[in-house]
Amino acid sequence: MKSSLLTFTLFFSLLVQSSFAQFVEEKRLENRETVNELQNMRVFVKDAATEDELNTDIIIKGLNPRKPVLFESVSDTLLEIRHYRLYTISCVEPGYMYFANKFWPDEKTTHEEEIRLEPLQVGLKTDVRDITFLGNKTQIYPRSKPALEELIQFLEINPNVRLKVIGHVNGPDGSHSKRVYQKASTERAQAVIDYLIAAGIEEDRLVAFGAGNTEMLYPDPQTDWQNEANRRIEIEVIGL
Repeated sequence: MKSSLLTFTLFFSLLVQSSFAQFVEEKRLENRETVNELQNMRVFVKDAATEDELNTDIIIKGLNPRKPVLFESVSDTLLEIRHYRLYTISCVEPGYMYFANKFWPDEKTTHEEEIRLEPLQVGLKTDVRDITFLGNKTQIYPRSKPALEELIQFLEINPNVRLKVIGHVNGPDGSHSKRVYQKASTERAQAVIDYLIAAGIEEDRLVAFGAGNTEMLYPDPQTDWQNEANRRIEIEVIGL
């Protein structure tokens, strides 16, 4: 009799625990569904010199986790986004500097993202933040391909442009010599140039330069994202 009572007690206890666990899981899912993950993002495009609106194609990375999304002939548009994602908006337009901006949306109902396209001129510089490398190596990370293809397009539609490709590394002072950082950053810049040349861009339009760790965006990085941002590629127009 005692054995039967003990068996029933254990069965009832497990049943209660299972039911409670199911209740907790259902409430968790219910609460998750009620959280508003969506947000608006307004994107507008201007000529930086004239402040006039421009119609151009824009590419957004982050809307679809698997691939960039192209929007054709945009000057002012409103999109629905998920606020917790990291986004990159880029633009390639004849006669204008390559544009790319990587950002977390502002914590407000509508995030405003302005694309100001600079008419091409010698001396213009910009970061290409979606070209990344495997750890401390010079091997280009496969997910960099969309940004590299944008650079190829930029050079193809602006055939007179010559670029300095500048490599940057993430490196605290003291852990390696300046020479090591400079060598690594130059090799990364050259890796990008090799990719562009393999795609058909003329070698004499491209120059590699290593900035080492002298221009880190985050001198004291606290997150993996900040470390990655320091390992960036920058381009500068050196000829037209």
